[in-house]
Amino acid sequence: MSAQFASSLPSTFIAADPRADGAIRHVSFEQGRVIIARRLDGMSMRLGIPCSAFRGVVLALTGTLDEPRFVIRLDHADPELSIVVHDGVDDTDVVAEWHAWAALTSLPKFLEREPGLLECGERHLGTLILGPAPQMRRRGAIVLRRRPRFLSRRRMGERKRMRQVHKGREIIARN
Repeated sequence: MSAQFASSLPSTFIAADPRADGAIRHVSFEQGRVIIARRLDGMSMRLGIPCSAFRGVVLALTGTLDEPRFVIRLDHADPELSIVVHDGVDDTDVVAEWHAWAALTSLPKFLEREPGLLECGERHLGTLILGPAPQMRRRGAIVLRRRPRFLSRRRMGERKRMRQVHKGREIIARN
């Protein structure tokens, strides 16, 4: 799901920046880095921030109950460096996009139900994601479903050509 969706995410886009000239900044993603280009008081600046400098990918629900807005942002300790990557009212793919941005940046997912209050979208222990243990497979379960290699060279017998035992007795030779 996320791998296919992550390839459709934009690698370069324009985001709102209230302090920048023209109130916009150009954001691009390059090899684990976020590049922010903007003009501030007539001076051009270009910031290269590693993805690991962001705290996580936040899914926030803003607006009213009648008209909710879904905002996905890369959250940074400095609020000016936080980047809104999605802002809209359409909730069809918002969770898939949230997962895709987290996969693309290798950052943890957070939910923001109230402004400033972040909840973990998944449990973490450092960079390790905690969750239910995977089901153990029986040793060789995949191999046991196949025929042995020496039998795969031989054809299966046909039921109608097999010799039948009549009268319920079979003669077995024993030494």
